[in-house]
Amino acid sequence: MGDKHFQRAYNSHMAGDRAAARAQYEKILMKQPKHVDARYMLGTLLAESGEIELALAHLKSAASRMPHSAMIQTNLGNVYLKLGELDQAGECYKKSLRLDPQVPETLFNLGVIHHRQGRLDEAASCIESSLEIKPSFHEAYMELSKIYREQNHPDLAAACFIKVLAIKPDKIEALFELGNLYAASQNYSSASFYFKRILEIEPGNESARHAVAALSGHTTPTAPRSHVENLFDDLSGSFDSHLEQLGYRTPELLKDMVVTLAGEGVRFDRAIDLGCGTGLSGIQFRPLAAHLTGLDLSQKMVDQARAKGIYDELAKDDVCQYLDSSQHQYDLFIATDVFIYVGELSDVFGKVSAHAKPGSCFVFSTESEPERDYILRPSGRYAHSNNYIKMLADKNGFVIASSQNTNLRREGEQQIIGELFVLRMEDRA
Repeated sequence: MGDKHFQRAYNSHMAGDRAAARAQYEKILMKQPKHVDARYMLGTLLAESGEIELALAHLKSAASRMPHSAMIQTNLGNVYLKLGELDQAGECYKKSLRLDPQVPETLFNLGVIHHRQGRLDEAASCIESSLEIKPSFHEAYMELSKIYREQNHPDLAAACFIKVLAIKPDKIEALFELGNLYAASQNYSSASFYFKRILEIEPGNESARHAVAALSGHTTPTAPRSHVENLFDDLSGSFDSHLEQLGYRTPELLKDMVVTLAGEGVRFDRAIDLGCGTGLSGIQFRPLAAHLTGLDLSQKMVDQARAKGIYDELAKDDVCQYLDSSQHQYDLFIATDVFIYVGELSDVFGKVSAHAKPGSCFVFSTESEPERDYILRPSGRYAHSNNYIKMLADKNGFVIASSQNTNLRREGEQQIIGELFVLRMEDRA
């Protein structure tokens, strides 16, 4: 990086003045098109600025002129990674590591590639190697913890989070995930310790407050909206495959209950999927509905559902707020695994009743609670009693047309016992 014009451009770049640096790099390249350093640094700057396709062209040109530069290969790999071209990114990282095998960031990036491609053992090996070189690499511990969990090694995942907290004691994500791991293993006192630590750092963290309530046996009326929204934004990419692994069949079972009750030819004019998620219920009920609306608190879930092309209409909204503003009457309401995030259901039942045609169906699932109306479990989910559902049905003009107990899904080695309901709106006359 010897000449003064390049050094001036490089200094502007390092000082954060991208506009000046870009103009200077481009001026150098107009006069010296073969100036590899300017070409490489311009590509790097463009990648930082989000101009990925143009960055790729410059970095490919630099790599062709200097094929033995590990640094150029790594940055070229970074651009391919941003483009989602995992195979090309992986090849660049491998070339870089052949040239310089002791760069922890490149090992980490190759591990990320393997992880995304489902090669968990190779991913773990790369990231473990990056940590041998750079023990303070907390991002690598975070990624490695995800891999260990997917390999069903929760103890190793917990050890990674503890390493992160030794480096960054206030890392909220690590505290949260460690709390979740301890809660899943029913070590509620340790789980509560980490969630309370989050509240010391962020007193307004609603997800941590909800977790502390759940773990302390305090039943709140409903889960915070931000908690549910963030939870399902995070789960959206792996939601379908995760539920499949847990033996989840609730939408299919509810549809079968409706068909058994109403007959094979049953058809609904206007249906609404309350808490539609990625569209698993929509897939089951789409053949029964002339018009199907889906709504969910999570924008990323709504995006996943939209990509499937199931719904005639989709909205990101709260159930009660949406129904408050809706001008429509519906003859089918669907709420699969929605009420596990809502304890007090009076408002929901009232809004559904207000928008229900005579004879309409309201189908939903609950986790089972034998005694109290509802309870917040240590899992952070609510369970409801059959008597509570019957009381709400009676109060809002519904009859329980069909119900059945079922295993909703697996949780660790246990089955979560729940109940499926089909309610029917009585004739208001």
